[in-house]
Amino acid sequence: MEDTFFLDTTEGSIECRVITNLYSEKRKKHYLVYEYVDEKNDDLYVSSYDPEDETNTLNDVSDSDELKEVTELFESMM
Repeated sequence: MEDTFFLDTTEGSIECRVITNLYSEKRKKHYLVYEYVDEKNDDLYVSSYDPEDETNTLNDVSDSDELKEVTELFESMM
């Protein structure tokens, strides 16, 4: 069974499929890699999160160095 969740955006609620969870030892942060269920392309999205946060808040990852590190972590898993 695949994990899905709904992401609230300014355009409405979008159903997302979880690809994987990652943890960066360097940054001491957790990341969620996911895709939009109804999107017809191969784009993947990444957000950071705190597993102890009961509100399940996803945080944007916009720093280019951080995105590069997450990409490298993800690719090392493949």
